Amino acid sequence: MGGIAFCALVLLCSESVMEAYTSMTAGHPFFMGFCKFALLATLGECLALRLTKGVYMTAGFGLIPRAVVWGCLGVAISAAFMIFSAGAPAILHLLGMEAAEQALSGPLGTTKILTAFSVSLTMNTMFAPIMMIAHKVADLHIAQYQGRLACLWNAPQTGRLLQSVDWNSFWKNVLCRSLLWFWIPVHTVTFLLPPSFRVLFAAVLGAILGLLLALLSSKQTEAA
Repeated sequence: MGGIAFCALVLLCSESVMEAYTSMTAGHPFFMGFCKFALLATLGECLALRLTKGVYMTAGFGLIPRAVVWGCLGVAISAAFMIFSAGAPAILHLLGMEAAEQALSGPLGTTKILTAFSVSLTMNTMFAPIMMIAHKVADLHIAQYQGRLACLWNAPQTGRLLQSVDWNSFWKNVLCRSLLWFWIPVHTVTFLLPPSFRVLFAAVLGAILGLLLALLSSKQTEAA
């Protein structure tokens, strides 16, 4: 896993690779969004398992189904980035912040930071909760099939799966803490980046959050 990350870093340092990456991202944003999340977010889950259980995959993990789910979420996230990075500045413009619509493509400054924060705030309060619930349902569906590929062509029993969620914990840890203290701040930074790097950075952040949560869970288990 470390070798994969090192090779990816070396490739990104190549000028020709960077040009090809930028061109592909601009020309095929949804395909690239699928690939980025399928690879990086799934890698993050594998690394989290390595931290907590000493292995990259356990029985029933469902590597391919998880990669497909993350890829589909990557497509949705790519679309959300486009929608909110255009919509939030338009709202700010109507509220009197006339430079907001051009701020994200301009130099770093107060207007750009406020605009990026507004994009992050609206996206994480309007889109992220639905996406997180969808991801939870997908996780439970994969677990129900013990990671078998059959889960990809059998529809989830969404109502039953939702009933099995610990909503108190989900609300407190996933929807409140992670959104307020992680996603809103880091997505503010994300929208300060050039458009071609935003989804990639978001995928990396997802992997990092998974590692942090796994490490925290491991320490809490040891303390208990």
